[in-house]
Amino acid sequence: MNGIHQEAAKLCREGDKILFSGDPGKAAALYTHAFRNHAGSAVAHMRGLDPCRLEEVISMLEAWLDVVSPNSIEGLSKGLVAVFLSTLCPNNISASVFKMESVLQGAGHGSDEIFARCSTLLEGKQMARPGGQTRLVLELTRALACLLSDLQNPEGPQLYLQAFHGNKSETIRLVKERQKQHVPVIIKAFYQQMSQKYCIFSDKHQLLSSLESEHIDPYEAVEFLLAVSPDDIQIRELQAAVLFSSERFAESVDALTLALQLDEPQTKTNTCNGYLEHPMSPEKRACLMVGRAAAHFSAGGRADEVCKDLSDAFGLHPATARQQFQSLFSDSDIGLAACIRLRQQAEKGVSEFREAVLTRPDLRLTKGVELLDPVIAQLRTLCHLESAGGGRELRVRLADCLLMRGEHREALSISSQLAAAAPTQQSYQNTVQVLRGFSHLFTDDQKSALEDFQAVIEHNAPHPPSCVRALCGRGILRMMGGSHYLTALDYITASRLQLQDTALTVRCLVPWNYRGLLCTVLLEQGRAMLEGTGEQEADTDPRTQQEQEHEHNNNNRRIAVGVHALALLLTELQPGADGPQILTADALYQLGRVEEAYRLLLNIERTAPRPPVLARLAILQLHRGFLYDAYQLLKKLIHSGDTSCLRPLLSVTSTQDRALLENHCHTASKRILCGQQAETAIREAVAYLSIAIMASGGGAVDSLLERARCYALLGQWKTAIFDYTTILKEHPDRVQALCGRGFTYLMLNQQKECTQDILVALQSDAEEVTRSMLSLKDKARKLIREWLGQHCRSILAESLLANPVPCREEHLREAFLIGGALMNTDCREPRWHLLYIDTLLAQGEWYRRYKCHSYRKQVT
Repeated sequence: MNGIHQEAAKLCREGDKILFSGDPGKAAALYTHAFRNHAGSAVAHMRGLDPCRLEEVISMLEAWLDVVSPNSIEGLSKGLVAVFLSTLCPNNISASVFKMESVLQGAGHGSDEIFARCSTLLEGKQMARPGGQTRLVLELTRALACLLSDLQNPEGPQLYLQAFHGNKSETIRLVKERQKQHVPVIIKAFYQQMSQKYCIFSDKHQLLSSLESEHIDPYEAVEFLLAVSPDDIQIRELQAAVLFSSERFAESVDALTLALQLDEPQTKTNTCNGYLEHPMSPEKRACLMVGRAAAHFSAGGRADEVCKDLSDAFGLHPATARQQFQSLFSDSDIGLAACIRLRQQAEKGVSEFREAVLTRPDLRLTKGVELLDPVIAQLRTLCHLESAGGGRELRVRLADCLLMRGEHREALSISSQLAAAAPTQQSYQNTVQVLRGFSHLFTDDQKSALEDFQAVIEHNAPHPPSCVRALCGRGILRMMGGSHYLTALDYITASRLQLQDTALTVRCLVPWNYRGLLCTVLLEQGRAMLEGTGEQEADTDPRTQQEQEHEHNNNNRRIAVGVHALALLLTELQPGADGPQILTADALYQLGRVEEAYRLLLNIERTAPRPPVLARLAILQLHRGFLYDAYQLLKKLIHSGDTSCLRPLLSVTSTQDRALLENHCHTASKRILCGQQAETAIREAVAYLSIAIMASGGGAVDSLLERARCYALLGQWKTAIFDYTTILKEHPDRVQALCGRGFTYLMLNQQKECTQDILVALQSDAEEVTRSMLSLKDKARKLIREWLGQHCRSILAESLLANPVPCREEHLREAFLIGGALMNTDCREPRWHLLYIDTLLAQGEWYRRYKCHSYRKQVT
């Protein structure tokens, strides 16, 4: 003990030196170390100091205790400093406050004694009343002690607000520094005292249940709490509640928004740890969302926000959201108005979805279905607000939106429940069956789907929109089964009923991987129907023929009307494609609406001229009498190199317009050939003649003859022979065709075929054949005469071998024809005269033979 006493005395002496040198802080530290070694010696030494020096040390010790941030000063704990200070000065406030704060930081036991001690100090019963910061610290310590002793006691929050009212900035600083660990408890106490006063947090029957809290100024309380902890969720809730109750709705919305936002980062932060932690329960979050919806609604002009908050709240926790809705929208008119807003927003969302779907650039895209998410949420909210899970009409709408969104199984569940309702509750039955049919279709139950579609179509009181959908659904099933014609009929019927609904159904309810195939099938079937309108069986009876023609025309018109509706549907589904627009123009032409067809094709041609469009424009211009324009269009068509597009077009063109096209093209070819014989000109003439032949249905003999001659000029002998053969199939005695083919065989050095054709031609018209032979060049004319002479000798010899002299005339007919033709084409050649004499001898004509012999002598 003597050593400890000596060490303490030594420290005290060193402290005196330092204190006298003007460093009271270091001196106070040495005195405190001495007090730790031997309290009695240190205290005795300190009491022996000059009062002014002692006051300096006491002030330094108080300053150390008042500093919050450091835990120790030069290796000395604050507890030791407080004990040393209270020993030197038993009623020292700083030491007392530190001891009380230390107790409150523990388990909180003794809060009542601390509250009483602070009250005594503040009232100055044992010493003079403290002032300045010391008094404020005592007030806050007393407030904390009161609060910890009973969170339900409103006196604690009132004491905090009393201190805050006196000095706001210093109060906030001291609370943050000296009571930092108790801030959550302070907030909780305020929240418990204030929350039951406001309808955002409580049911209506609980309002103002805590009469003791009515002395708490809500605005000042919120200001105090926000200054203490601006990012606390509960404080923002209180702020929103106070603002809402004072009808400052826009500010209340901002506070609730911030409260909800403060909940989100914590959720995301803890996700990476493998679990989700919500500082706010789903019930509380739903409650606040309904409160924010009420604030939006009260602020006015915020229908979108109201509906979104209500939808999100009911999506989180329907029971709590419904209870809160009934509390905040308790007035029947207000609740009804909110429900009407929800309906209006749902309708608006469906309309926006329809517009987005109908403007999709690609038919197979599913873009825009996300627009149905808020609509579905709003409809679910309305169903939760109504009794029994919503009325039938709401559930039908919900099933419809779910089906279009792609939630097929849920849509099937709802529609099946609705379809199974009692007969007295079966409103919207057609719509329900259609929805169930498409749900079956998407879940691969085609049989059930067809039954539902068929039931809607065959219903005694059909509902047009439902019929349109049912027809589209049945059409898809028929297409899957390979019945493409029946598919087209279903879609024609649907399009004629409601075109826009049909297009929407295809874009929304037809499986995306079938939409492209469906358009292809409909286009092909529409074209086939239109091209089949020109077919008609002939009847010999004039009366029957007239009736058939009338019936045929009526049937064609009905088909054209249906194809026109189908083409309009395809145009809606594929706005940028040529096929649907061309089909539309052809249907308009069939219906006699030529000007409309012309304007439609003109719009297509301006963007990018294509052969099918040019061909149709040319025919329409011929129909309208604009021959020069028609000629220019045909010229463009020919230069494009694709005239095959005329074949399907001509099957829907009227007889009069085909005749106009045939005559125009034939005339154009004649004009070209008369002007020049260059290869390019001949080829252009061939193109015009080909169009004329197509326009005539392949029976334009003059055009075929002219084209065959052009092919011969171009050296395309086999093609020329094909054209001549085409003529001879229908007109076997056509001399020009026989001669043309024979002369072409001549160019190919095919003696037998050439001789046969010329012989047949001689039997039809010898004079025409003679003129044709004379028009040949010398070399060709000489060769063909040689072939004919050889053939004549051969048949003469065969006749003489087979028949006795004189032969009958019919046995020598071919020989006489050939001999006559040879003499007419080359009368100076003795061989032909001798050949003719031999033929006469075979017939027994001696006198003629003599006359011919005499003539021969004269010539030689």
